[in-house]
Formats: sequence, C-alpha cells, structure tokens
Amino acid sequence: MDMLILCAFALVTAVVGKAVEPGSRGIKLLLVMTASALIFAKTADFLSSVLAEIRSLYDQSGADPQYLRILLKALGICYITSFTCGVCRDSGEETLASQTLLAGRIALLVTALPLFEALTEIIRMLLV
Repeated sequence: MDMLILCAFALVTAVVGKAVEPGSRGIKLLLVMTASALIFAKTADFLSSVLAEIRSLYDQSGADPQYLRILLKALGICYITSFTCGVCRDSGEETLASQTLLAGRIALLVTALPLFEALTEIIRMLLV
C-alpha cells in the first residue's frame, strides 16, 4: 500500500511540475527536489528493515564483518549517486550528472579495494 501512495505522489508531482513548467523552471526544480527528498526519506524506512535482515543473514554466515560494512557502504554510494544524478538531469545539468556518476564509480572502486585484496590473497593461497 505504501508503494502505491509513493507512486501516486510521484505522478501528482510530475503533473504539477508539467503545469508549472512554462512559468518558472526554478519552482519546478524545487518541487521535484522536495518530492524526491520526501520519497527518498520514506524509502529509507523500507530500507531499514531490509538492512536488518541482511545483517541477520550475514551474522549467521560467520563471515568477516568488514565485508558487510563494504557492502553497505557500496549500496549507499550507489543509491546516493543515483539520486543525485537524477536530480541533476531533471534540472538540465547533464554534465554535472555525468561527473557525479563518475565520482560515484570511483568512490565505489575505492570502497571495493579491500575485497579485491582479499580475493587476490585467496587466489594466491589456492595457487601455492
């Protein structure tokens, strides 16, 4: 039910944004950014239960907690970068969106480096 409300809210915001568009682009951008932030905040409520389940499954697996931190940090980078790029594109700033996407990809790579190091060590141990 919550998802239907979020979708309806997004559609109403899009229609209002189209109606306002000829008058002022700044008002449309403010409207879209506010609606996006509200949807993101509501989605964060859904995400907390998912994260709790992931943490529970990870605890049961007995794997190194460092890997869970890397996974969650990578997910955060992906979501925040995607949200930011969407807002930049909606405001007509395609170059800014592209640069933000590049920065997000580099941050994701830097975050994943410990996983690459662990994988390299496992491969080295298997070959010896």
